[in-house]
Amino acid sequence: MENNSEPTIGGMPEARLEWHFDNYRRWMRAGTVTDGLPGRSAVVLGGGNSATFEELVDSADMRCAQVVDALMLGLSHGERAAVNPVYLYAVFRFPRDNLATLLASGRFKIARGLVSRGFY
Repeated sequence: MENNSEPTIGGMPEARLEWHFDNYRRWMRAGTVTDGLPGRSAVVLGGGNSATFEELVDSADMRCAQVVDALMLGLSHGERAAVNPVYLYAVFRFPRDNLATLLASGRFKIARGLVSRGFY
């Protein structure tokens, strides 16, 4: 019998959603920093097959981070302003709304977007 006691957000286990945000944070912080903000954005990659298993895993992690980056563009300004300080250590600069409410809404939309695109 399957244990479904793990909390979910938007159809995704909360621990897995946190992994996606941590992966996104590592990917965003791996590039150069300009004016205190990450210098990365989603790009199209080309090339052949990876030579090693580690390269395949790194490529899959990068693709997951790029999907989260693309989904971030679909969030409202307030939701992005709430997600960035939590996961990218930016400053929350959207005082008109509640940080916790915006963060919950943003996390839900990212989770739904990942699940609907087959990223688990």
